[in-house]
Amino acid sequence: MSHFSRIRTTFRRREALIQCMQELGYTVETDTTITGYHGQHNVDIAVKKSGRYCLGFVENPEGTYDMVADWWGISGKGEKKIAEELNHQAETIQKEYAKKIVLEQTAADGFDLVSETEENDGTVRIVVRRWK
Repeated sequence: MSHFSRIRTTFRRREALIQCMQELGYTVETDTTITGYHGQHNVDIAVKKSGRYCLGFVENPEGTYDMVADWWGISGKGEKKIAEELNHQAETIQKEYAKKIVLEQTAADGFDLVSETEENDGTVRIVVRRWK
């Protein structure tokens, strides 16, 4: 029996998500399956870091990608802990994805990156400028 957990996200741009995952150090495959403790799940994007179960992303009818994973078999992990880890992963990925989208859009609009810093509270401050 499979125990895949699914987390809704706001990821819409497939290529940006793939690039983001690669920049976070994941190996990425597309249009494949991920294997969990008791089964497999078809995904649009599969990502893996060494020593960990795979994460996957599946496009839903609204056009966003849901994150799916089966961490049921990880030793010493209860359901609550697994959910917390999945949510933490989703937050980390969301932050990097959002940064990537902002930087891509500002570059497309003719802006150059001046600085990028992470504040004490975890927010990212991006300063851009455009010369006319």
